[in-house]
Amino acid sequence: MNFGLRDTSLITILSSEHGRLRREQQDIDKRDLQKALKYGTRETAWGRRWKIEYDGITFITDSTMRREVTAFPSPLPSVPTDSSTVSEHEKTKTLLRHKPEFSTTHTVIVIDNSGSMLDKKNDIHLFTALEFVAEQVLNNTAVNSDLVSLIKFSDQPSVEFSREPIDWIVYNKILTHRNTDKFVDRKNAPFLDSCFGRSNFIPALTKASELLKEGHHDQCALSLFLFSDGQSTDHMKRGISYDDSIRMMRDIVSTMASEFGDSLTISTVGLGNRNDEFRPLKEIAEAATAAGAKGSFERCERTAHSITSAISSLVTSTTETRLALQDGRHRGYTQRSDLVSEKEAIVKTQWKFYRIIEHFVYDPRMKRLWISPLLPLAVTHSSEAAKRRHNPPFLAINSNYLGKGAERVAFRCRLADSQSRSHFVFDDMVAKETKDVERFEEKRDFHEGFAQSQDFANYLAMQFNNHLKCIPSYSALETPQLRFVGCSVLMLEDPNFRNDVRYVLVEKMLDADRFRWTKWNDNNGMVDGKKKHMPIDVDFELRQLQKEEATNLGAIEEGDECSDDDSISDVETSSSGDEVGGYQTSTEINPSEYLQAFTHFTYRFTNKRVMVCDLQGVFNTDLVPHY
Repeated sequence: MNFGLRDTSLITILSSEHGRLRREQQDIDKRDLQKALKYGTRETAWGRRWKIEYDGITFITDSTMRREVTAFPSPLPSVPTDSSTVSEHEKTKTLLRHKPEFSTTHTVIVIDNSGSMLDKKNDIHLFTALEFVAEQVLNNTAVNSDLVSLIKFSDQPSVEFSREPIDWIVYNKILTHRNTDKFVDRKNAPFLDSCFGRSNFIPALTKASELLKEGHHDQCALSLFLFSDGQSTDHMKRGISYDDSIRMMRDIVSTMASEFGDSLTISTVGLGNRNDEFRPLKEIAEAATAAGAKGSFERCERTAHSITSAISSLVTSTTETRLALQDGRHRGYTQRSDLVSEKEAIVKTQWKFYRIIEHFVYDPRMKRLWISPLLPLAVTHSSEAAKRRHNPPFLAINSNYLGKGAERVAFRCRLADSQSRSHFVFDDMVAKETKDVERFEEKRDFHEGFAQSQDFANYLAMQFNNHLKCIPSYSALETPQLRFVGCSVLMLEDPNFRNDVRYVLVEKMLDADRFRWTKWNDNNGMVDGKKKHMPIDVDFELRQLQKEEATNLGAIEEGDECSDDDSISDVETSSSGDEVGGYQTSTEINPSEYLQAFTHFTYRFTNKRVMVCDLQGVFNTDLVPHY
C-alpha cells in the first residue's frame, strides 16, 4: 500500500470519543491527523494498530488507518547537560540545605494523578512543570535561588522532588516523569480508555503546606499551583459529608495563608468544560484570598493554551512578590490610610504640636535606648544649641508626609518653644515612624532596631575613614569623610494613641534642595539604579560555610586602624584637576565608587557578617556625604 500517494481529502477519519477528547486537550486538530497520515512516520504498534508520529504528536489508529484510537504528545528529548552543570546543581542544593535563607522563591506544583485525570496527566507534566521551568530558564527570570517542588496525588500524595533549583537539570527530571510514568502504558496499551483511582485533596494540601514551610524565611516568595479536574473524593475516604470535606480544605489553606500572608500565591487550575465540578478548586482559591494570600482559579478547556497562560500569570505574580519582599514591603501588614504626601496635598504644611515627654538616644555600651537630658542629636552641632538653657518642650510635625520607604514614613518636623510656628527653633528635622497600623503596638521597640543599626553603621563609617588615612595619597582636605546622621527617639504626648503616647525617630534633614539626593545602592543588588536578579555564587558561599563551621562564625575583626585589611582594596581614584565643591582636587572623587567601596569594606571588616547597604543621601560641597 502506497501511503505517500494517498489523497488526504478523500480519507475518512472515524474518530472515537477518546480521540476527540485528546485532540481537544492538546489543541490537536483533525487536520493534524490528516497531515500526519500524509507526512508523518509510521510503524506498527501493539494489537495490529498503527503508530504515526508528526510534529511532536503520536497518533494511534486501527489497522486500516481509518479510525483513530488515541493521540498523545511524543516523548520529548532531554536537554543536553554536562558534568559541570550537574555538579553545580548538586552544590546549590547542598548550600541551600545549610543556608535556606538564600532562596528567593519556592513554587510547589501539585498535580492530580487520579484515574479521572490519568488521560490528562502527561499533558499536565508537559504544559505545567515543563513550561514553568523552561519559560523561566529561557527568559532568564529564574536563577539558582529560585526553587520548585513537585507533588503528585491520588489517594495519597507523593513528593517527586522538593526544593530543586530551577534549571535544565530539574527540567530533565520532570521530563523523565512525563516520558515514562504511565506514558509507556498509554503507548503500549492505547485501548485502555478507563482508569480508576481516588482524588484526595486534603492530604495533598497538607503535604504542600509542609513543603512550603521547609526552609522558609521572610524574604522568600511562595507559590502553590494545583491542577485537577475538580472531582474530590475526600468525603468518601473520610466518611464525612462533601461540605465538611470542603471546609477542611479551606481550613488548611486559610492556615497557610494566615502564616505566609501575601508572600504566598495559590493558583488552582481546573481541567474540563463548563459543566464540570470545580467547587473545591474555587473554594481553595477563595479561602487563600480571604486569609491574606493571593488566590486565583482558572478553568482550562484546552490544556496547551490555557496552561501556558496560567503558568505565565503564576510566574508574574511570584516575581512581583519576590521584588516586593526584597524591597522590604512586609507581608501581612495594613498600611495606614491617613497618609498624604506633601506633593499631593493642597496645603503643603499643616503643623500639629506635641509635648515632648522624654528623649532617648542609643547607647552602644548598654545596647539599648537610654534617656538623655540633651537636645536631639539632629541639632547638637548647631551654634544656637550652645546658647540654650532649656530644651524646647514641643515638637511640631507636618501632617503630610515627606517621603515613604519600605517600613517607615517620614514627616517634616521642627522643635518649638510653644505651640506656635513663630516659636520654631533650629532647622527642619525629619520624624520617622511606622507606616503599618499593626506596628504602632511596638512603640519604642520599633525604633530601637533602627537606632542600633544607624549607630553601628556610623561606627563602621569611622573605621572606614580611619583606614583611608593609611592610603599614601590621603589628604585631610581632599579625601571625603563619611558619616551617618545621628538619630534620637522622642516620646510624645498624643491623645490619639494608646495611653496617649507616641514615639518618633528624629534626625537631621539633609539639604536635598542644594545638593542632589542620590540612592547609590540597596539591599537587593541595585547599584546606581541598575538591578538584576543575581544568582548565588555557590562556590564562594560554600567556602564561607566551611569557614563558618570551622571558626563558629568568629568575631568581628577590628584590628589596627592602619592594618593591611583588604577591605579597602577596591577604593580606586584617578588624577584630576576638577573642582569639587569649591576645592581644587588632585584626585577625582566618584561618589558611587567611593560608597560601593564602603559597602564592601563593611562586609570584609566585620568578617563577612554585616554589609551596610541602602546608601542614600547627598554629596555636598564640604566633601562630606551624609546619610
